[in-house]
Amino acid sequence: MKRRTFIKATGASSLLTCIAPLGACSSTDKILDILVLGGTNYLGPAVVDAALANGHTITLFNRGITNPHLYPDIEKLIGDREIESENLSALEGTRKWDLVVDTWPSDPRMIQRTATLLKDRVQTYAFISSIAVYRDMTQIGITETSPLREVGEFVSGMSYYESKVLCERAVQEVFPDNHLIVRPPGIFGKRDESWSLVYWLWRIRNGGPVLAPSDGSDFVQWVDANDVGNFMIHALEIKKYGIYNTIGPQKEPVNFKEFLTRVNEHYGNKANLIWAGKGFLDKHELRPIVDIPIWEPKDRRAGRHTINAQKAVAAGMTFTPMEQTFDKALNWYDHVKSPTDDPGLDKNRPYNGITRARELELLQDWAAVQHTY
Repeated sequence: MKRRTFIKATGASSLLTCIAPLGACSSTDKILDILVLGGTNYLGPAVVDAALANGHTITLFNRGITNPHLYPDIEKLIGDREIESENLSALEGTRKWDLVVDTWPSDPRMIQRTATLLKDRVQTYAFISSIAVYRDMTQIGITETSPLREVGEFVSGMSYYESKVLCERAVQEVFPDNHLIVRPPGIFGKRDESWSLVYWLWRIRNGGPVLAPSDGSDFVQWVDANDVGNFMIHALEIKKYGIYNTIGPQKEPVNFKEFLTRVNEHYGNKANLIWAGKGFLDKHELRPIVDIPIWEPKDRRAGRHTINAQKAVAAGMTFTPMEQTFDKALNWYDHVKSPTDDPGLDKNRPYNGITRARELELLQDWAAVQHTY
């Protein structure tokens, strides 16, 4: 289906002058005037917070509907980028910004119109895309130059994956040299309401037996929202333009066993992880991602959780401990829902897993089997 500490990657002298995380230490002496399209939901606040922490000036452009209470001291321009109700008048005129960060659409027409309107008044256009643009998720070690999905012209109702390809294309057409495009995987942390990560955190925090997938050797990748926001501002400050896979949760590969073990340790080792064989999961028609959040077996899409992020790391992306993401995500769930609410009961979420009741039934079946398929 969104905090990282950032250490400057601009040389030893920089490290001596700033030993704080890059989220609180600008990589430039210039105060940037940044226009953020969106900025008040999900990943948007991570971008805004990173920019403000580094002393930059922010202007928000959005509809004024989502979380309008956020950032009361920041200038807000009200408008609408939806094609049917479009109103870009607040962005018209001669006003200039140093750069624009687009956190908003998966409709390439929105990007084309906004980028064209601003092309002579901003130096750089930054856009948040997705790893969904890659054509073949069975290939291990996907890089920024790996083939993308083949997409023609935009048509109404096209998939999110296809539209993101066209969004990237629109940015590159209007800003061929000065663009920054990041491709994150699933984004977790504060304000993520997919409940995909929360499924595991809630289960393990509550303790008792927890159904875990296969043998734990399958890799897992996701990223904290703040990591993406911090990296974007850092890359824009040092003008590291181009395309980046912004992949976490850490630099080194993480498999599912390490992931769940760290969750369990963080919440006091109250859970008993029961690793059920893949054959058992298949027999009971438990779907990866949907019924078992985040997890995918290697024989399904090996490339989905082995994407290469070396380029972003070399440009300055670093990672804070997973445990901080755990706390932010679960605290947000407790705030929006309740510590006693089962995430699997939320029928409005497509990737939030099975219910606890169903899980306990499966654990009984697994105990009766007494062997791995």
